[in-house]
Amino acid sequence: MITTLAALAIVCLLSLAFILIIPHFAATKVLMSFLPQDIREAAKGHSDPPTGKRIIGYLLMALALAGYVGALFFLGTDGLRRGYGFWLLFGRFMLFLYGYKLFDILVQDQYIVITRKFFVKFYPETRGCKSWDDRSFNTKNQMIRLVAFPFVCALLACVTLLIGR
Repeated sequence: MITTLAALAIVCLLSLAFILIIPHFAATKVLMSFLPQDIREAAKGHSDPPTGKRIIGYLLMALALAGYVGALFFLGTDGLRRGYGFWLLFGRFMLFLYGYKLFDILVQDQYIVITRKFFVKFYPETRGCKSWDDRSFNTKNQMIRLVAFPFVCALLACVTLLIGR
């Protein structure tokens, strides 16, 4: 369990660093794709960073994705090394995915995006958009993920066992 929580902490820190750094480098449409429609509309005319910065932004996004996939791979291989069966792997993946989703909802969405309005300083033309105060802006997508996680975890556990043995 300690190993799973350590991997979760590393991925949460990586994700936090990503969300705090990426606005300096990301293309407007990429960053805005995660935000509500009225904010996307308000930021539509915002100029993108220079090409070099955008390339760095795409590389950072790839690094974040690789870190997330790498953590899942590590958890699976470590579980196999420890002799975990389906249910222990399933539980490990559940703890990891739901722990990350809890961090995503509470810290990234609710605190950084909504409470602190972090992206407004990068996109000042979005100041005053109603969605900056809408705490339920991402509820549908989050609920879909929360419902899908047990199935994803079962699939990850099965694949890990099939590949590892």
